[in-house]
Amino acid sequence: MNYLAHLYLAGDDPQAQVGQVLADFVASREIDGFAPGIRAGIRAHQRIDVFTDAHPIVQAARARMAPPYRRYGNILLDLFFDHFLAKKWDRYSGDISLEEFARRSYRNLEAHRDVYPGRFQRVVFFMRQGDWLGSYREVENIDRALKGISRRLTRSNPLGDAVAVLRTQYKELEGDFTGFFPQLEAYVSERTNAPGR
Repeated sequence: MNYLAHLYLAGDDPQAQVGQVLADFVASREIDGFAPGIRAGIRAHQRIDVFTDAHPIVQAARARMAPPYRRYGNILLDLFFDHFLAKKWDRYSGDISLEEFARRSYRNLEAHRDVYPGRFQRVVFFMRQGDWLGSYREVENIDRALKGISRRLTRSNPLGDAVAVLRTQYKELEGDFTGFFPQLEAYVSERTNAPGR
């Protein structure tokens, strides 16, 4: 769900970017079948998810969500944090605009489509067609994404109305992101620069 953050955290390595967004679509037993850079990206994605889920800021943000939304807190925070990353892009991105970053990411993902399982090929197609990465800036597009996820889940769920959580807790969630994301960047940087990673 949080494609923008994972692509951003992968840095400039095209295979690591692919692995970061592919990670949720492959089983553990399939990972060894990918190129080393893609495998590294998949493992980085997994480490990021573990770090994020255990982080006190993220846990507090989930705890603020009232039922029935709290159960879906990880999905919601993934999208909400991508919204804030897109909104504050210039603070984090250096000299590349969000639009150019999105274009480069789509080109890179398309260039590797021969290694994707069928389901992920469809995700990449719709991601590019709908400019998901660029569209995350607008709350209305987060609402649209949540409605799409809600329709794809097999069980009845409240995600179609969950943008209300973002709207009612906007300042608190923005503060959560601002406090958390630099810590996540530091964690990724330490792991990337660690010897023998």
